[in-house]
Amino acid sequence: MTDPQPLCLAVNQRDPEEIRVALHRGTLLEDVRWAHGEHASMVGNIYLGVVRQVERGLDAAFIDFGQRRAGFLHLGNVHPAYADQNLTPLQVACQPSRQAQQLADEADPEIDDGVDLDEGDEAEAAPEGEPRVAVHIADLLKVEQKVLVQVMRDPVRGKGATLTTILSLAGRKVVLVPSLGRIGVSRRIQDVDERQRLRETVEGHLHESQLGGIARTASQNASAEDIHADLDHLLQTWKRIQVAIQDAEAPALLEAEAGAAARAVRELFSPELKRILVDDEQAAKDIEGILERYVPGHGLRVERYHEGRPLFEMLGIERDWQNMLKARVAIGGGASIVIHETEALTAIDVNSGRIDKGSLEETAFEANSLAATEMARQIRLRDIGGIVVADFIDMQDPEHRRELEQLMREVVQHDRARLKLGRMSSFGLLPMTRRRLGAGLPRGSAALCKGCGGSGNVSHHWGGALRLLRRLRAIDGELDWNLRVHPGVMELLDGPLASSVRELELNLQFQPDFQVPSGEPVVERLAP
Repeated sequence: MTDPQPLCLAVNQRDPEEIRVALHRGTLLEDVRWAHGEHASMVGNIYLGVVRQVERGLDAAFIDFGQRRAGFLHLGNVHPAYADQNLTPLQVACQPSRQAQQLADEADPEIDDGVDLDEGDEAEAAPEGEPRVAVHIADLLKVEQKVLVQVMRDPVRGKGATLTTILSLAGRKVVLVPSLGRIGVSRRIQDVDERQRLRETVEGHLHESQLGGIARTASQNASAEDIHADLDHLLQTWKRIQVAIQDAEAPALLEAEAGAAARAVRELFSPELKRILVDDEQAAKDIEGILERYVPGHGLRVERYHEGRPLFEMLGIERDWQNMLKARVAIGGGASIVIHETEALTAIDVNSGRIDKGSLEETAFEANSLAATEMARQIRLRDIGGIVVADFIDMQDPEHRRELEQLMREVVQHDRARLKLGRMSSFGLLPMTRRRLGAGLPRGSAALCKGCGGSGNVSHHWGGALRLLRRLRAIDGELDWNLRVHPGVMELLDGPLASSVRELELNLQFQPDFQVPSGEPVVERLAP
């Protein structure tokens, strides 16, 4: 049995147009981060915003926080203390709240380690007399009111950013949540003694500030000194926010989250990581500083890459990166999965290809097993959120269906996002829900196709040619017209439909244009 490939981190920051960070084993991507000047993630940024619109029907408010689109703030993400108009936004952010306990996972989607609070913590953390749930958004927020907000999710497909008033500052080992009112511990840490140690370590350091916090999964077995150093850095950040808000004119950015490379190192570093390769000198220095801050004594050298060949191509991961932009992904043996995202959900179909195990049942099980592993990886890499339905090849054997369900539960364990699996139906459909972490790479690097309008289907040339003929039969024959059509449509007009065009007896000029969709010919009147 061969040893597994070492885990490596590649940072491509040489090209200013796009920053790419990839965690990989050999040529296979494990996790990716991406940033672009026009699409840089705002997740984690903290702003002083202004309420511009309160929608009772949606139980939400739209917040001007200095971006092109207003942010969306739902009632469930509004701190109940905003009902007290005498409190400043900063004072509200420090008030203990049940919402903070319920939303601690969501306050910074990059955390997503989960929070475990002792029984009875909710009653202790909530101030006396605090209502459990506000009846309407208008009970808490008024137009032109100032609010302290943090971006939970980036804008996606024409929708503004999702905001929360439950703030959190993420370190590597600890998350500072000012309004949590208690100390939480990641539910992924299951050892009882270790949980108690972490709770006491964090609580002892935050006792004076009376702020809440969460011990993350990375804090397991960490020394008290390392945890305190992480907390000190977060407390300094919180003090910067307190100072910045004093002179800020809303809307204003108060604190920006770390960039793609810095966040990747902070979130993805693990003892298993064997190599960090960076193709930009300044980025390498920044990463060294981040490692020194978050992982002192790590013993890992940041390597500089100076060769002319692009870093990702040299490492052999460029092809896997490009596969994330494609709908069809090969899984071996000619089999593939096809990923199609819609407004309501994402459907993933499995094709068996050339796989042949001697029987239909065994062939289906083999293809489905290969698909499950790749499916989980693509969902994670593409940051697909919402409802996801996996359409596996039908299997008659109940045992095979149970094994496939178990395999899916195992492979999604590597996903840092909150993901819930349903049960496989008799039709081979396996539903799941996943909380998106950011905007996702495909949304940031792809634009809506002008040829198909996002449907994935381009009108046949014949249909386009017939549509043009119908339009030509209705135009004024006394004028001169210029026609811009797809070359495929032009071939039909010069061939099988040439006689129909001649019968029109119109003054026409044809201009083949590959950028014109087959079904959308352009008819322009020529100047006299």
